[in-house]
Amino acid sequence: MQYIWLVFFWSIYFLHHSLFSSDSVKAYFLDIGLSLKNQRFIYTIFSVLALLLILLFNGVIGGEKLLMENRLIKAFALFLVAGGVFILREAFKTYSLRAFVGFSEDTDLTLRTTGILRHIRHPLYSAAILIFTGFVLYDSRVSSIVSWGCVMAYLPIGIWLEEKKLIKTFGEQYKQYAEKVPMLIPDLRKR
Repeated sequence: MQYIWLVFFWSIYFLHHSLFSSDSVKAYFLDIGLSLKNQRFIYTIFSVLALLLILLFNGVIGGEKLLMENRLIKAFALFLVAGGVFILREAFKTYSLRAFVGFSEDTDLTLRTTGILRHIRHPLYSAAILIFTGFVLYDSRVSSIVSWGCVMAYLPIGIWLEEKKLIKTFGEQYKQYAEKVPMLIPDLRKR
């Protein structure tokens, strides 16, 4: 039963993510007087708190580890997490962290294709894949695997919604960019 609750909490979390990033929900809140900056700040606070609560619940569930303790697996897990953190750091050299969190308005509404965005279109999703995969290798309890499964099941949906929004915003310019730059994994042959 506890795993069903865990899936339910992740589902609510991802539904929140999808709804609050949609143009229609943003337009509704603008109509009632809530600026994009304030919407982003409220969204960020809710997202961080909800994520922490879900991860806490994941930890409280406990359970047996499915992978035996192994230093090599732990080291590889930490390597994946470090890679995810590196990608996040590189992404926020291109994005405004202050605007992302909701501390300031994002005034640059041009298609960004510099920095890490020259190599992958969705670095935040790439980072999430690495971090959560490292997490599940480090802590291979059933609850962690269920959480990993929920994240991996949502990512294609989140990416699809993001791609749709970017095509709507930038049109042909984004389509041309998408033809040249991979979605999540850099094309190492181009180096």
